[in-house]
Amino acid sequence: MPTFEQRIQRHQAEHHSLNHLLNCYLREFAVPQQLVDWKAQGDLPKALQSDLLEGETVRIRMAYPLLKIAFKVQARGALNQIKLGSKLFGKPMGKPWQVLGTHAAIEALLNHMAMLTKTEPNIELQAQIHNSLHNMQRFLAHANVPYINALQHTEQSLLWGHPFHPSPKSRSGVEPDQLLQCSPEVGAAFQLHWFEIDPVLLKELGNPVINKVSETLTGRAGLYPCHPWEVNLVVNSRIYQQASQNNLIRHLGPLGKVVWPTSSVRTLYHPELDVFLKCSIHVRLTNCIRKNAWYELESAVGMTELLAHTFEHVEHAHPGFRMLREPAACTLDLSQACTTAGSEEILSLQESFGIIFREQLQSQHTNIHMAGTLASWDTVGQSQLAQLLCEHAEQHDLQKTEFTLNWLQSYFNLLVPGTLTLLFKHGVVLEPHLQNTVLAQENGLPVRVWIRDLEGTKLIPQHWPSDRLQSLSERAIASVHYSEDQGWKRVSYCLLVNNIAEMIFHACQHTPGLEQRVWAMLAALLQKTSHALGTPQELSGLLQGQALASKNNLKTRLFKKADRLSDYTFLSHPLIAQHDKHTEHTAY
Repeated sequence: MPTFEQRIQRHQAEHHSLNHLLNCYLREFAVPQQLVDWKAQGDLPKALQSDLLEGETVRIRMAYPLLKIAFKVQARGALNQIKLGSKLFGKPMGKPWQVLGTHAAIEALLNHMAMLTKTEPNIELQAQIHNSLHNMQRFLAHANVPYINALQHTEQSLLWGHPFHPSPKSRSGVEPDQLLQCSPEVGAAFQLHWFEIDPVLLKELGNPVINKVSETLTGRAGLYPCHPWEVNLVVNSRIYQQASQNNLIRHLGPLGKVVWPTSSVRTLYHPELDVFLKCSIHVRLTNCIRKNAWYELESAVGMTELLAHTFEHVEHAHPGFRMLREPAACTLDLSQACTTAGSEEILSLQESFGIIFREQLQSQHTNIHMAGTLASWDTVGQSQLAQLLCEHAEQHDLQKTEFTLNWLQSYFNLLVPGTLTLLFKHGVVLEPHLQNTVLAQENGLPVRVWIRDLEGTKLIPQHWPSDRLQSLSERAIASVHYSEDQGWKRVSYCLLVNNIAEMIFHACQHTPGLEQRVWAMLAALLQKTSHALGTPQELSGLLQGQALASKNNLKTRLFKKADRLSDYTFLSHPLIAQHDKHTEHTAY
């Protein structure tokens, strides 16, 4: 029999899982196909007609056998992101409204999507959603995130994950008993596994850092680390076993100081290191198996070197904006240990040992937050950003509304001009989504942002033709080149939809009318930035009402596509109305 606390944890995990799935379903299916009745009236379950339940009533028209779904939302943002405020109710054909259990609701939504797309229900996706839900429940039961410093704490406090992903905490390819040992959501800290290696095996790109990392964490030079989730795959490889028999490599087991996993799970932090370790793990986290492909090692270091001058120029022009460099990478090459091994087998083992080193924040700031953690709900359903802003406003004896406007203006000023300058002036396509954005505060206001994930950065060929990329291999060049259209969709989605729209939604909780003022403020900044960059067509179009691209995480999983093949849904947004007002105002 579950305890009361366990029942609460199950309810929380189910509630947030449904909220995420509904966010995706509404944005990618129901809203584009005009199946949603916002502020619904008429045919509704009695429970949703009660004055005891606050919020807006939403009804979705479906099809046989479940004709309608209805629920309350406590809040709805300008891009129709929701905060779920009730259970879901369903109306089957010929029957009255009834409460939908979580599993029944998930199945009903997936069946409706299958009908809309004329496909079979995706059983694999259903399993991933339930895996994510189950993991949330386990994380809640074991959550005990310590406070080592602000960076570690914010990185390990992203409890619910991406609000527009159907299975944000799904993890497959790792044994259940190992899951909690290395998951940031429970405050995990663990020792890496270390190998004693013959130096001839080591392959380094960029600055040599692995010996310093080894010395700092183990007190010994010449050792090589591996993530605990990857060790079994490594030691069971016949190439590794042959190399071990030849005394080229020896597994020493877990050693040394513990490291803390950050929000991406596989990127590891220790305050005494001047780099993060981005390890390779053959584990599917949300969309992808998170291994370090060999060309990603090459492109991370190559892009750091290639874009050094560009980044310095933009950072000088936009103080407070910084792109975190990835100056080094390494792996082990055991190809000579087993001459009968195929190239794919050799490459797979090299990927298992692959590590990308990302520079630390190198900052004296101590008030640091990962943006994704701020734009999320705590365990009692309160927005972490809204609470932070309320506390800061009280500390500085300011009205919350004006302080929120000042805070968001500071954040936008740090993030937007630098990102768009890199895109339109230099052809560099960042991925500044919430989880890739870290910010520092002074006196309660943002004063610096760092953008990370350089190995995922892309280049537009018109600015960066292949003859400028001769330091990269042909495969690496293919992986970094993006068309102008791809670049704009990616940046506008990550910057405006994934990041800024969610920050606005959370910051403006419980403050009616504030969201419209913030979007107007953002429109003014976009227009100012557009003028400074020579009025790019994409920004002009956006401010004249062209839709915003939003990545289809649900459809990507539904159709079992690779993440790089994700497409977009196009969203209407408030920037057009604000732009018109701004134009009318400046015309006078």
